[in-house]
Amino acid sequence: MVSVGTPENCKKLIDHLGVPNGAKYLFVDPENSIYDALYLNRGVKETFFSVSTPFAFLDRFTKKDGTKDLLEVLLKWNKGLYIPPRLEQGLLQGGTFVFDGPKTLFAHYDESTAAHASLEEVIPLACNAVKKQELALN
Repeated sequence: MVSVGTPENCKKLIDHLGVPNGAKYLFVDPENSIYDALYLNRGVKETFFSVSTPFAFLDRFTKKDGTKDLLEVLLKWNKGLYIPPRLEQGLLQGGTFVFDGPKTLFAHYDESTAAHASLEEVIPLACNAVKKQELALN
């Protein structure tokens, strides 16, 4: 996982969320170099006022357990708010990518707030890529 931020705030976030071995999996990009290289969406319109934002929330509210992770995040939000190094970084949309070396196995650009990739689709791809690499090393 990659996020904008500082190493100090990364450690605080990992501790706050209680992510086991979090430092092994969360990397920070204070200059948002990766966001720039991947041409991730950004801006007030894309972050809050995109037409896809209400549809993304509607999707969450109408799926079984669709709000479970959202509620979990919101319950921890009050103690986990970290200001990015540059204020405009707060308007960056994320994405979900699975790479196998230089090959892109999966790419999802978050169109707006709450418009995330399906983990049910991403996790098997990532696990298969890791297994493939492990087999190649043996």
